[in-house]
Amino acid sequence: MKKFMSILGILTVLVVLSISTTIGPASATMISAPLPIPGNLVPQAGTGSLGIPLPLPNLGIVSIPSLPLSPYSVDQVQTGLVVSDSLTNETKTQQQLQTNPGYWRYGGDAPAEKAPYTFWKDIQGLHIGVQSPANGTWAGYYAVTQDTKAMLFHSVITTPDQTIPSKSNWYENGMYVQNGTANVSYVVCTSNTSIVGTQWVVASVQGNAFGATSENVLWASPMTLTEPTTRDCTIITNGTNYLKVILDGVQVYENNNLNLGMTHTPVTFLEPQTNYAGQLLSGSYKNFFVTSDVNVKVTNNPSLAARVDLVEPTSSSTGQVVASAPVDSSGTATLDIENIPMPLQAYIQVYTSSGIELATTKSPVSLYGGDVYSVDLKSGLNLLG
Repeated sequence: MKKFMSILGILTVLVVLSISTTIGPASATMISAPLPIPGNLVPQAGTGSLGIPLPLPNLGIVSIPSLPLSPYSVDQVQTGLVVSDSLTNETKTQQQLQTNPGYWRYGGDAPAEKAPYTFWKDIQGLHIGVQSPANGTWAGYYAVTQDTKAMLFHSVITTPDQTIPSKSNWYENGMYVQNGTANVSYVVCTSNTSIVGTQWVVASVQGNAFGATSENVLWASPMTLTEPTTRDCTIITNGTNYLKVILDGVQVYENNNLNLGMTHTPVTFLEPQTNYAGQLLSGSYKNFFVTSDVNVKVTNNPSLAARVDLVEPTSSSTGQVVASAPVDSSGTATLDIENIPMPLQAYIQVYTSSGIELATTKSPVSLYGGDVYSVDLKSGLNLLG
């Protein structure tokens, strides 16, 4: 991840991070440490409002009784969940996290700047605090993932204060999905807090090992005293041309004609940065997960199958169809759930063209983008589809 290059041109501090070969292709990668987003580059009036939450699709109400006589079962054969960390499942001090960091690695330029910083975990989440050593001097500290091949990135981000009592100083706190090399390219969902208030920002950056070379503010909420300090953020990107960002269930940005410049498996940073020296401020994070895709696939459908529905229960006997897709010539149905909060708790139901139900899961299953399910003939049965 890399934040916007400061107007004065701050040099990048390079940090060597150990990358697990079981998750990414590189065993060790030189990754540039983050730089701040100059607050004066972001319009305080914003570029758009948050809008209306994406409603859960309602494609009809159907029955969800079990099918005891069905010859088919619907079974998961591949998970789309690449990494999941609630960040609320343990209590650890900074020393304990440094000794046993687990999946995350911790770093930043705060030590080099002789800036105060701290981090810890408890049942409220992961907390990272930082304080500028002097007003106007940026300092930051972060938790960073190993390189992770994925398309959807999610976390709940909390920034500590609505304002900071200092002119020309800023506090930022966000999630960054960055090219996992020293050549910096990234997309970011972050808060931006000043004496005026707080706003939320979506941006993309390209750069090299020395910093950002191009910066684009893609979307920003107005900076106000009433802006929420906690946001549920989802970033969906292929790293090359496509980016969608969803805040609190509201799509705030989408573009499939970008030049994002990510050439390597990405890493994800959770990080606060500030050039305000008056107080150590701690950002918080929870419910982090990434998925390999935004679609659920149901394969090996029998020849009579025409469509597959995802049905969220609304009662003990009925459910709402929230996604539906035809079965293609290969026997596969591909269901898009990128606009639906994950995990989606739903039945998978398979129908003929005349609406006869052929197969269903026994109960609702937890669905993530990238999950693959197969419709299989039950053991001991020799019926044709």
